[in-house]
Amino acid sequence: MTVTLNILEIGARGDGVAQEDGQRYFVPFTLPGEIVEAEPRDRRGEGVVADLLEVLAPSRHREPAPCRHFGVCGGCALQHWRRDIYAGWKNELISRALEQRGVAAPAFEPALAGQPGERRRADFVVRRQGRRSVAGFHERASPQVVDLEECFVVTPRLVAVLPALRVVLAGVLPEGGSADAIVNDTDAGLDVLVRPHKRFALSLDANQRLVAFAESADLARLSWGDRATAEPLVTRRQPRLVFGDASLEPPPGAFLQATRRAEQAMREAVAAWAGDAKRVADLFAGIGTLTAGRSWRAALYESDKPSVAAVEASGRRLGGGKLTAVHRDLFRNPVMAAEFDVFDAVVLDPPRAGAAAQSIELARSKVPRIVYGSCDPGSFARDARVLQDGGYRLEKLLPIDQFLWSPHVELIALFARAPLRSARGKSGDAR
Repeated sequence: MTVTLNILEIGARGDGVAQEDGQRYFVPFTLPGEIVEAEPRDRRGEGVVADLLEVLAPSRHREPAPCRHFGVCGGCALQHWRRDIYAGWKNELISRALEQRGVAAPAFEPALAGQPGERRRADFVVRRQGRRSVAGFHERASPQVVDLEECFVVTPRLVAVLPALRVVLAGVLPEGGSADAIVNDTDAGLDVLVRPHKRFALSLDANQRLVAFAESADLARLSWGDRATAEPLVTRRQPRLVFGDASLEPPPGAFLQATRRAEQAMREAVAAWAGDAKRVADLFAGIGTLTAGRSWRAALYESDKPSVAAVEASGRRLGGGKLTAVHRDLFRNPVMAAEFDVFDAVVLDPPRAGAAAQSIELARSKVPRIVYGSCDPGSFARDARVLQDGGYRLEKLLPIDQFLWSPHVELIALFARAPLRSARGKSGDAR
């Protein structure tokens, strides 16, 4: 059975949304205003996912997708949308989330637009199939792997390492075996962590193959295992990241901001918005991307032990107590309101789930400024409402598109302490 649908809007997952005979449909690779023929496939939430069969009346904002894998690869959802309209939609995702939570928001700062070929981190999937292996990203809504021949999102160095990665893992993985290859493009070169989906011991021959691969591909470092217990097989150059006057050696598979431009924009926002802060708390800090290497003293709170160890080593090199790290799970054990009394500003950049428990304590605190980085408008809006109810104003917000052609959008925002309602009332202001 097929249906003819009028696409009304793009939903939060990047699919076109249609309404027909009381039924909601989600159709990938469509655009608002298009009339399409689609085939219903599966139920999802309150609607039905349908496969696009034909665009009967295309949008004037439709453009040819640059990548040959588009439509199959699960990495991109919106290559077919004109860039300026696409960029406006990403801003709308943020605006809509704030409006739904009743958060008063200022006019946004001009958005930082993503550019092709600048994403410096990728989690590739490699699967052995007979005498060869395939390497790339998962197909859309499928465990199958797209064997990437090109990618317009990641840096050229990441694409260039795939052929050699295929060859070496075809001789290392067991038949049908698979692994994630986490590739970070650092200041010293590519840092690769191979994380097999099922553990097995590396033979001497496999180890030698991997070392030879690191040499031939000019990797900075090649490691094996999961992040918590990763074993560096060869370190030809110590991977290095420079943040201001801090130099940091990241652990294998470390989380990086997706692009260098986005990282720099976020660091600049933190530096400007924290004002003349002398002591800063950095929550969900990772390896200190947003606060390390500035003139202030930064206390970093992070649950990932390898990241904490990397920050501690960098702090020892800096000296003077400028950079310290605290191992702490902020979901289970948030920093309490009174603990913020010694800080002039708080920076946080939580995972996609946001910082529900930590936001409650921040809302109770007296810290003058909070700079919040987020990769999910929904969880950000939820936490922003908590801060607003606690007396903070959302004063600045910068949208950042470092997840090009995907439905994800980054942002960084400034909250400042607002006078309490009772204080405003006593001074004669509007009640």
